[in-house]
Amino acid sequence: MSFELDAQNTESLGLFFKQGTLHKELLKLPKVKEPYTKNWPDQHGVERDTISPVRYEPLKYAPVCYLVADDVEDLQLKRIRILELISNRMGFVLNSTTLGRSFKLYYEDSPSFNLITPILTYAGKIYCEFTLNLVNNFDEVGLKVKLRDVNSLVLTELGQQIYVSINKQLF
Repeated sequence: MSFELDAQNTESLGLFFKQGTLHKELLKLPKVKEPYTKNWPDQHGVERDTISPVRYEPLKYAPVCYLVADDVEDLQLKRIRILELISNRMGFVLNSTTLGRSFKLYYEDSPSFNLITPILTYAGKIYCEFTLNLVNNFDEVGLKVKLRDVNSLVLTELGQQIYVSINKQLF
C-alpha cells in the first residue's frame, strides 16, 4: 500500500497508516444533503425536489497514523514537514495507489499523540501514534488518465503510453 501527500511518498516522511484504517475511512459513503421539500397542508406526504442534482455533506476522516524517526531531531523535522504539507489552506492531495485515486483533503486537528517508544532512545527508532482529523469537501482533483480509443491504449511511435491530465470531482 502506497500513499502520497502532495506527490511526496508518505514512507519518506516516516508516516504510516494503521493497517486498514485509512482505506476504511476513505471508502465511507457520504451523507446526502437534505433536498428542498415543501409540506403542503392540504396534501399527503411531502413534495421533494426531484430535479436538482444530489449534493453531499463533507466527509470527516480520522485515520490512525504512525510516525517513525531515527532520533529526536529527525522526529522534529518529519513532524514539521508533515504539518507543513497537510495544513496548507488550499488543502492537500492524498493519493492512494491501491485505490487508484486521489482525495483533496483539509486538515482540522490531531487530537492525540502517543509515544510508543521512549523519546530518549539511544539505540533504535522512535515510534509515535497519532490521529489526524481530516475533511473531504469533494473538491476536484487532478487525474492522469491513459489515452485510449475504442479498442485499446493509444501509444506513441516508440510504444509508450500517453497520459492526459484532467480535473474531476470524485465521490
